[in-house]
Amino acid sequence: MPDSLAYRAAKLGVEACPNVERLSIHANRILMAPMAMVASGLQNGFSGFIEYRSCDLVCPLSADLIAAVESGGLCLSASTASLLHSDPAQKFCQAVINRFPGLDPMRLELAVAEACGNAIIHGNLGLASDLRHSLAGLAQFNERVATHAADPIMAARRVRLTAWPTGDGVEIRVSDDGDGYDLDAEMAKPVDVAAKSGRGLGLIRKVCARIHGTDGGRTLCMRFVTSE
Repeated sequence: MPDSLAYRAAKLGVEACPNVERLSIHANRILMAPMAMVASGLQNGFSGFIEYRSCDLVCPLSADLIAAVESGGLCLSASTASLLHSDPAQKFCQAVINRFPGLDPMRLELAVAEACGNAIIHGNLGLASDLRHSLAGLAQFNERVATHAADPIMAARRVRLTAWPTGDGVEIRVSDDGDGYDLDAEMAKPVDVAAKSGRGLGLIRKVCARIHGTDGGRTLCMRFVTSE
């Protein structure tokens, strides 16, 4: 089928190096490499970075990453294990700002950081935030994060960031491999400004032009409008 992932991936023109693949999509390229090379995949003519891990059982190249780059946007894919020890989202935001001038950097970075945190903790690690209301609860919460992150299946789950041109700005989509949730129900809840946790969606809603969810709550879509 012409629209299949295999067909589209075959058109990329893969140049294989040790642990590195440069996937060419017309004038754009995606770097698939170890996490240490993430900065290279978000600059120097690349349109995205996909973390390569020799222990992964499934190819990290996915249809949404290809489609975002084909649209003129950007992509980033990294494992939960790596995201717990690094912050590639900031590099992704800088690449988005460079690609789409006129965006508000503070609004973009704040929303993406909150969305990525939710994708890692609530999505891929499957943890609620109710324990973080006290110091004792916070200690238990951190222990659970460590326990879940030690599970190789959860550690291998991915967070994918994609940027899509919209004409008047960009839509950032943050996707995880968790069980999903009812985004509409969460957004309908009043924001408790005194709460020590659970305010992420409310904060994202304030700094974005529009947000909505897809894929059963596993993808959060955030629209940003340029000032130009």
